[in-house]
Amino acid sequence: MKNNIFLSIALILISSCSTLAFWDDDSDEEVIEPVALKSFKNEYPISIEWKRSFKGENSLGSFKPSFYSGNMLIADPEGNIFSTNPRSGKVNWKINIDRELAAGVASGFGKLIVSDVNGFVIAIDSETQDIIWEKNIGGEVLSNAVVSASLILAKNSVGELVALSASSGEKKWSFRSQLPALTVRGTGESIIENGTVFSTFDNGRLAAFQLDTGFFLWDAPISFVEGSSELENLIDADSAPVLAKQLIFSTNYQGNLTAFDIAQKRPVWNSNASSFYSPIVANNMIMVIQDNGSILSFSLANLSPSWISEEYLRRQLSSAAAYKNLLLVGDLDGYVHAINPLTGVTVGRKKVSGNPIMSIITFREFAYVVDQDSNIAAIKL
Repeated sequence: MKNNIFLSIALILISSCSTLAFWDDDSDEEVIEPVALKSFKNEYPISIEWKRSFKGENSLGSFKPSFYSGNMLIADPEGNIFSTNPRSGKVNWKINIDRELAAGVASGFGKLIVSDVNGFVIAIDSETQDIIWEKNIGGEVLSNAVVSASLILAKNSVGELVALSASSGEKKWSFRSQLPALTVRGTGESIIENGTVFSTFDNGRLAAFQLDTGFFLWDAPISFVEGSSELENLIDADSAPVLAKQLIFSTNYQGNLTAFDIAQKRPVWNSNASSFYSPIVANNMIMVIQDNGSILSFSLANLSPSWISEEYLRRQLSSAAAYKNLLLVGDLDGYVHAINPLTGVTVGRKKVSGNPIMSIITFREFAYVVDQDSNIAAIKL
C-alpha cells in the first residue's frame, strides 16, 4: 500500500491550499482564508433542473456517474448502483452488491464496472444487473475503470495498470510503475485512442501501451523531481490525460502542464503547474485548475499563455468541465462558477449544494455536479 495514510488524506482534503501545514496541531502560523467571492455580471444564468441524494462520503471525488444507452449510472460507497434518467433524475432501477465501493461506475458494451475497497473489479450485466465476474487486482481502485469492447482497464493503489478480459475477468496484461516513497492518495483514469492506452502514474510520468497486448510503447516525464525532501518531491499525476490537436496533455502535482507529441513520442512543451485534475479544453483554449485555486490558460493554437485567474484562490476548487463553450468549476461552499475561457471572466454562478463540490460531468444538454456527500445536481444554462 502507499506510504500515505495521513499525508494523503490531508493533501486531498486541503488540495487547494498552497501551504501544507499539518505537522503540528499547535502551529502558530496564520490561517489564510479562502478569497471572498466577488460580484460579477450574470450573463449566463444557471438553473437547477433536479437534485438527488445518494449515500456515502465522496471525499476523494472518485464517485462519478457514467452514461450508457441514454441513462445515467451512479454508484455510491455503500454498494448501491442506480440507473437514473439524466433529464429528470427519476430512478429506473437500483441494486445493492453488498460491497464497500472505492470508485464510481464505468459502463459500455453491455457491462457496468465497479471496484471495491479490497481490490476487486466487478463486472455487471447492464440488462439483467447480475454480476458476471469479479477479479482482485491487488490493490484498491480509486478511479473509474475504462471499458473497451474486449478489455477492462483499471489502475490500483500500488501503481499497477491492469487489463482484464471484458468477457471473463481474466488478467490479460499489466504494467507496474515504480512508486516513489511518498504519494498522494488517488489515481487517474487511462484513456484509449486509436488502439493505444495512455496512462499517468504516481512517479510523474505518462506512458503509452498497445491496447490489445499491453506492449510498452514509450513513456516520458510530465515533470522531474527537483526538491530536497520527500514532500517537495511529490509529483503524482492523479488525473486522466487529455487529447487535443494531436497532442496529449497531462498535469501533475508540484510539476507541469506538459504536451506530448504522439508521433514523436516525447514531450514538446510544458509550463509550471500544480494540479490534481485533468486539463480542460474549451473554445480553443486549454486550462488548468491548480491546487491553490488559481486557474491557468493557454491558447491551443500556439500554446502561449493567455490569462491567469486568482479570483478563487484557496476556495478548494473541484475538477472542472467544458460546457457550452464555458468553463464550469465548483468550490468549497457548493457554488458552481461559469468562466469565459477566452477572458477568464466569471459570467455565471449558482449555489447548488451546502457541501464542497468535488466534480462536474457533462452529458448532452446538462452538466451534473457531484458534491462531497454523494449528492448530484443537474444544472443547465
